[in-house]
Amino acid sequence: MKTKINRLTDVYLEGSFELAEFQEKKNKLMAEKKTKEEKLSDFERKGNHWLELTRNWILEANQAKNLILEENFSEMKNFLKTIGSNRRLAEGALSVSFKKPWNYLAERAWRDISEQVITGTLPERMDIFVQELIARRLFINDPSVDSEELARARVNALRLLDCPTILYLMMAQGCNFACTYCPTPALARRYGERLLSFEDAIAGITLWQEHVKEQPRDDDQYFLIFYGGEPLLNREVLEQLLPYVTEEQSVGRLPKKLELMLCTNGSLVDKRLSELLARHKVTVAVGVDGPREHNDRIRITTSSDPTFAAIERAVRQLTSEGVRVVASVTITPANIHRLAEYPAFLRELGISQFGFNLMKGEALIRELNGSSVEEYCRVAAQGVLQGFTSATEDERCYEYQLEKKLTALRNGLPFSVDCTCYGNQLVVQADGQVSNCPFFRLDQGHVREVPDTFRIGRTETVEAWRRRLPLLNDSLMADDSDIVLDGGGCAWSSSELYGDITARDTVNAIFTKEVVYELIWTFLPREQADALRQG
Repeated sequence: MKTKINRLTDVYLEGSFELAEFQEKKNKLMAEKKTKEEKLSDFERKGNHWLELTRNWILEANQAKNLILEENFSEMKNFLKTIGSNRRLAEGALSVSFKKPWNYLAERAWRDISEQVITGTLPERMDIFVQELIARRLFINDPSVDSEELARARVNALRLLDCPTILYLMMAQGCNFACTYCPTPALARRYGERLLSFEDAIAGITLWQEHVKEQPRDDDQYFLIFYGGEPLLNREVLEQLLPYVTEEQSVGRLPKKLELMLCTNGSLVDKRLSELLARHKVTVAVGVDGPREHNDRIRITTSSDPTFAAIERAVRQLTSEGVRVVASVTITPANIHRLAEYPAFLRELGISQFGFNLMKGEALIRELNGSSVEEYCRVAAQGVLQGFTSATEDERCYEYQLEKKLTALRNGLPFSVDCTCYGNQLVVQADGQVSNCPFFRLDQGHVREVPDTFRIGRTETVEAWRRRLPLLNDSLMADDSDIVLDGGGCAWSSSELYGDITARDTVNAIFTKEVVYELIWTFLPREQADALRQG
């Protein structure tokens, strides 16, 4: 390059170029020279750098060994996050996809351990640890045992799903709000703005009692939920039902651990109703989508008026009478980047516990208005996880969805079901029809006409929906070993988005995967470590 520049200069001095032409050609050569020098320098630097990289890798690998010897489980978790990705739980085993060159080391170590387990030549310390893992079914080295564990998990899952711990009484089909993501207006147009009769409600409670009597589980928490639409549009029947339910529970015909819950938008709450709810120990779940500036963009009345002031007034009124108030918060484009602020906001409002809810179906696509669904799910998961360290007074997680998933992990359950429509709930619609879902109606018959042997968990609808659960569907598990974390999602959302109730709910799948992975690697290692050390 230097020779070219010298030659160009000589030609210019001989008068073959004008000054402007000479400068243009020289600038091009100088730029080309600089580029080549930078590439050469970079090559030389990297050429010597491989030795430094290898040295650092060896030192870090030695650090991993020290962490194991010290039983420093917290640092082990952080170390794995650094060297691996795609952390997952599949068929009862935690696994990691290791980055290069750690994948080589992991594969070599795993081959060595596998051979040592088979030949019985593990070092004593490692053998004790592996035997502990095998005893606790965290390490399975026998295909027949793996099959037995899968069968056992399925039996346990079906046992849990066959117990309808929730009764929904759809008090009103209509609503005085018109929240932009809510399916109620469309359902009201289709089925009419019906109000549940007292007689149909009593028949629903009786049917639920028969379900519960068949599989009594005294230690489980049961819920009787007054739902809608807006249930307070049917206040007269609600006020008749509360004394009846209280009497039924007092004489032992309803579960001992029964929580009554009223799900309302709060606009029709007054002092007399608050006193009644307090007397019957009813928990009130209020819909509120964040502070005023977030809530009022989405939650509006049928006249398009803002709603936050009415919601806040209702919460203050209820809590002043001693009513426990919880909140349902829908994650919308208006609030998705502010979710981390919500625990503090809701505490100040007087909320005892709350649950984040994803938008579903066509409403999600409409509200996102072209934005990425996957990005919505990931950002939502990150926001929800901000509440991981926020606990209630009784040490539960302040955000209900996290609490539910943590409970599943603590109790050794294979997954946390995303929806209770898989057999855990019985729904009596406002027109008296029985279904398994408040919104996606596949009616099973009128509540006063279904046979005495009717059980929601044995209907074709529920059996079909259960095939959405990977744990109960071999073909799903065969397609993706990672899918076992999928809690099934929402069949209604799948039907709206894909026209097929069996289609995978990718929205819930992405969200659940993000949340559960983080919980596994934040929560499980400490608990499992303590269990292993304490025996």
